[in-house]
Amino acid sequence: MRKIIPAILYLFVMPLAFSGETSDLVTSTVTVKDSFVDSRIIKFPATVETYDKKQIEESVNAATPAQTLKYFPSIQVRERSIGDRNGIISSRTIGSISSAQSMLYADGVLLSNLLGNSFSYPPRWGMVNPEEIQRISMMYGPFSSLYAGNSMGGVINIETRMPERLEAHAGVQSFIQNFKLYGTDQTKIGNREFFSIGNKVNDFSFWASMNRLENTAQPLDFSVANLSSTAAGGATLVTGAYQDKGISNQDRVIFGATTIDTSIQTNGKFKGQYEFLNQSKLTYTIGLWDLDSRQNVQSYIKDIDGNSIYGGDVNFNNKKYSLARMNPAQAEAFHVMQSIDFKSNNKGFFNWQMTLSDYDYSKDLSNRSNLSGADNTNPYITKTGQITDLSGTGWTVFDSRVTFRPKDHTIDLGYHLDYNHLRQIVNASSDWMGSQKGGFTSLSSGNTKTHAIYIQDKWQISPLWALTLGGRQEHYEAYDGINQNTTNIASYEDRSRNTFSPKVSLSFEPLPAWGYRAAFGKAYRFPTVTELFQQMTLGNTIVTNNPNLKPEEIYSGEITAERRFANGLARASLFREDRYDALTSQTNLSPVGGSTSYVQNVDHVRIYGIELATEWKNAIVPKLDLMANATLTDSEILKNDAAPSYINKKVPRIPRQLYKAVATYRMNEDVSMSLAARYSGRQFIELNNSDINPETYQGASRLLFVDAKANYKFKDRWTASLGVDNIFNDQAYVHHPLSQRTGYAQIKFDY
Repeated sequence: MRKIIPAILYLFVMPLAFSGETSDLVTSTVTVKDSFVDSRIIKFPATVETYDKKQIEESVNAATPAQTLKYFPSIQVRERSIGDRNGIISSRTIGSISSAQSMLYADGVLLSNLLGNSFSYPPRWGMVNPEEIQRISMMYGPFSSLYAGNSMGGVINIETRMPERLEAHAGVQSFIQNFKLYGTDQTKIGNREFFSIGNKVNDFSFWASMNRLENTAQPLDFSVANLSSTAAGGATLVTGAYQDKGISNQDRVIFGATTIDTSIQTNGKFKGQYEFLNQSKLTYTIGLWDLDSRQNVQSYIKDIDGNSIYGGDVNFNNKKYSLARMNPAQAEAFHVMQSIDFKSNNKGFFNWQMTLSDYDYSKDLSNRSNLSGADNTNPYITKTGQITDLSGTGWTVFDSRVTFRPKDHTIDLGYHLDYNHLRQIVNASSDWMGSQKGGFTSLSSGNTKTHAIYIQDKWQISPLWALTLGGRQEHYEAYDGINQNTTNIASYEDRSRNTFSPKVSLSFEPLPAWGYRAAFGKAYRFPTVTELFQQMTLGNTIVTNNPNLKPEEIYSGEITAERRFANGLARASLFREDRYDALTSQTNLSPVGGSTSYVQNVDHVRIYGIELATEWKNAIVPKLDLMANATLTDSEILKNDAAPSYINKKVPRIPRQLYKAVATYRMNEDVSMSLAARYSGRQFIELNNSDINPETYQGASRLLFVDAKANYKFKDRWTASLGVDNIFNDQAYVHHPLSQRTGYAQIKFDY
């Protein structure tokens, strides 16, 4: 560490001369500038970073939009395999399963799934095709009153393209991974096909696209058992299991691989836009996402007759182990997103914008076998199971804003409404693979709604000073919460809460080459509808809702200094977040097997650190671009009356160090090559920090991934790309095993 930090700091201060571009984020609109001398400080209330289409194409092996974020400062996306549907965004102050603590937009339309705050509620990545991305911008922290408290981890906006003339794009991409762990040694091959077409005729433009991704992931979970008894009598004698150490350094045995997901995801999208004579624009977007998934299992163990064993009591090395059942599963889904956006943006004295969007789980079935652990029958033969139906679940969001620009001021006034609804029914099934519903088992249902009004005034006090003041008043409601099973029904009282969140940011630029900013923001993150009302079973774990949760109260601050050269920049940001009544999931083991997980309020959590970022163009030699960033973070639970033993523990899923670097070299207009590295340091999985052995399945290991990509425009309109992620095949875990060395090959046609 003593050698790494000085080397990183050196990159931030070396005064090289080169030329380049920088970016500008004003609410959700990004424009490209011609020089790094252009300010990124005085224009914005918080730190903004941008990655554009050219950078993505040259340096990122991307089969999904989630992968395009991999080199952003402080950002990690928990995409365990290509096409992973649990790709949660983590940032400076939030972990990799905190889905409701950051916000993702595409063209101003919310894609974050704020129905829950866990791995089960990732952003709806399937509504964006990587090829349509024009640029991605990230605003760090809850420093703008235009956004709800879910922005505590940051706001990401994906800006997609609208054509100026007839254009079409098509391509095929393949990826391959050879995965070896325990008894699994398999080559996983996936593919993606995409097509898009757009045109502008007079005042009307449109964009239509199709994207199909098919992939088989590595095993994401394993059948693990600790010693049940040294007396193995009555248990099935087996061979083939693997022995290793668990996260608490305990002896354990691995009996098989589970959650081996093979999925086909298809998304179609259409955007139509009409421009009126007064420069206002009306845009309609519809996105369709279809999923067909099968989650298989692989048993490593066999009895004396050579039959695979999938559960029950087994005798391995003359010791008895009680195995949880290795049950396969499948999922089918069809989701529909629609939005209407009507706005004026002529940068005059007065502008306005209205956006209405709706996301609907038109069909969403999760089916699984429900054989008990004591049954070692082949799970693909037995049909009994259960079906979880989330059809009818979804959310609706309305935003309206007016902008006034009197002398030296930019004033935004807005109103926001969001409505989230959970509809979950679980049925028994006599044929889970055929989606045949049987008797009713349980039901969870409920709604949340938030109204907000906000104001934000950016006052250009002088050419050197700018002050941004803002406030957000919110009214939150949770209502009609119900949990029901075959014998009981629980109805929860409606509840509401009024909150006010002030924001302030002061910027100072004494010279064009220097900029400084101090920002403070208070925010509230309200409990999601599933944290309040949903109860479900995941494997052998019962996840229990808590209808009495308080909202998280967040105090966040940032101090930033930026040095800009003619063709490069270096930035340092100190940040701190104090979170009161933090919403955190805590798991309690049951003495009879299995566990129960509760979302609880933790009284006080503190997170602080420093983020460094730099970018250079034509660095050292012409045509070589460099980018590097580093984040050093410390977190601590300062007060936890419900579990005092957790005080002074680290907040889970937040790495202490995060380093990234990207070098891109353009040999000529037709050939480019890129080399990148990502390092993530020590982090904890468990709230009590009991995972002292992180370099194993169910732990959060350190990782060092080195990636490479090459592009070759071999003919007019044709481009070939080859790439590798994780070149040195680092075996890493964030509870689940991450992808090992993965190769990419792509051919694309652009008209």
